[in-house]
Amino acid sequence: MDWLITSLLKLSRLDAGIVVFQCEKIDVNNLICAAARPLLIPMELHHIDLQINVSKGVVIQGDSGWLSEAIQNILKNCMESAGENGKIEIICTDNSLFTEIAIHDSGRGFEKEDLPCLFDRFYRGKNPNATGYGIGLALCKMIITRQGGTITAKNHRQGGAIFSIRFPK
Repeated sequence: MDWLITSLLKLSRLDAGIVVFQCEKIDVNNLICAAARPLLIPMELHHIDLQINVSKGVVIQGDSGWLSEAIQNILKNCMESAGENGKIEIICTDNSLFTEIAIHDSGRGFEKEDLPCLFDRFYRGKNPNATGYGIGLALCKMIITRQGGTITAKNHRQGGAIFSIRFPK
């Protein structure tokens, strides 16, 4: 209940435009490690294999606290989707146009009709067993887009879901 209230308050603050994001250089490896840290024990308990592949020295501009929260929300979704003995893989690619953080889980992926609505506030999908309140991904999108980034989600060609976060150079 605390998470729900806190998340709704954060959404309201973002909607009202009263959040001031810091603009600092962020080491992507440190960002991902900070986001994953609170989830490492639950992942271990559910035997979820987390693989992180980020080259040293890759940086983006933004607010590390807010971006860490956004990535953590995505990781929570991936953890729930991957289930027992699942796998989550995070790969960062860097080129002259953008830096991309791709988060792929070994779950069942998304229903085709859910894809256009994944980041809509309060959307929970067509799955009757879906947990959550439809706030986490909406919050992620607001955090990322308000800092100049983009986020997309689709089904991975090898199965599971893949979230792609991109920040321009």
